[in-house]
Amino acid sequence: MAKLMALAAVAVAAFAALAGALPAVSVTASLKDGSTVKGEFLTDKVKGSTLFSKDLALEPSIVHTVNFTDTNGESRVELSSGDRFGMTVINPSFTIKSILGELEISRGNVRSLAFSNRPVTPNGGSTGELIFHCTFDDEASVRSPSVGPVGKFMAGGFADGKINRALMVMPYTKHAAFDFPVGFIKDSGCIEFWAKILKQSPTVATGGDPRLFMITCADDHQMACNIDIVSNDGTGNSGFALRTWYGCKSSVKGMRYLRYADLFTSGDWRDWHHYAVVWDSNGISALPHAPKAALLVDGKLVASAGFEPLSAHTVRMPSETPHVLGITNDPVIDAEHNTKSPFLLDEFKIWNYAKTDFLLNVD
Repeated sequence: MAKLMALAAVAVAAFAALAGALPAVSVTASLKDGSTVKGEFLTDKVKGSTLFSKDLALEPSIVHTVNFTDTNGESRVELSSGDRFGMTVINPSFTIKSILGELEISRGNVRSLAFSNRPVTPNGGSTGELIFHCTFDDEASVRSPSVGPVGKFMAGGFADGKINRALMVMPYTKHAAFDFPVGFIKDSGCIEFWAKILKQSPTVATGGDPRLFMITCADDHQMACNIDIVSNDGTGNSGFALRTWYGCKSSVKGMRYLRYADLFTSGDWRDWHHYAVVWDSNGISALPHAPKAALLVDGKLVASAGFEPLSAHTVRMPSETPHVLGITNDPVIDAEHNTKSPFLLDEFKIWNYAKTDFLLNVD
């Protein structure tokens, strides 16, 4: 309670400092019918009550996401600082200036609001947005993610996660799938999530040990993007194996007796770790040598011992075809290319720009 009261005091002070000098805030509103509305958020404040304040008014510029959990306005709020708390939102509706003009959207029709302080573009979108976010708290979160297209839940259970609950992924099982239309994934982007390996053996076996996710082309099941932990990626390299639209990377030169402890240089390999795949067709300017594709683990760039460039003749570029995000088995793809060991998956996000800054101090 003391922590929450302190949070309220800090928030009130921040609101006062921001008053009169607030930037335009863009928002992605995910609606209950599966559609999305993007544009400038014109509602003055997100109002409601919390455990520590019966009359709280949040400036949109300090809010990251509002995920509604109940038709009466009950929600989970995350601030841009990383603070999280429950809130009953009382705004009857929200006004968004989109490409269709100013829209008044009833609160009861909204699944989530994802805010960004990045500039709003003329088409009503944002130059850098969160376009997909599945918390993997339960089956409902898969069928109706916080941000982005609805998903299909096939099998599996849930356990304590990095934040709330997490999906327990078992070998050779298709747990969930999300269909992404043409143009959803851009030529620049970032996929980030938390994962925890549950395998008992400390040594790495073959590919998919585990496979943490897979994105395939929807029409022919061609592999487009994934992260594996392998003892041999097929070209004599091992470790973290990353595949993207622009090339394949591996982190350890040669095949050897490989331990998970050799790969995770920060913390125990059995702990939660943060993964991020970043790509940009023009090169990732924020990273050394501006690579077109990179893997970061716990916020640190993973060195590449081997890199196999790909071309449009090998795989189509991300914006050219519809894709399927699979967690994590695809029965059409042979068993060698599916996960072979259990793990927990949490807070899966996709951004439409080459994001390289990550807030990792989440308890």
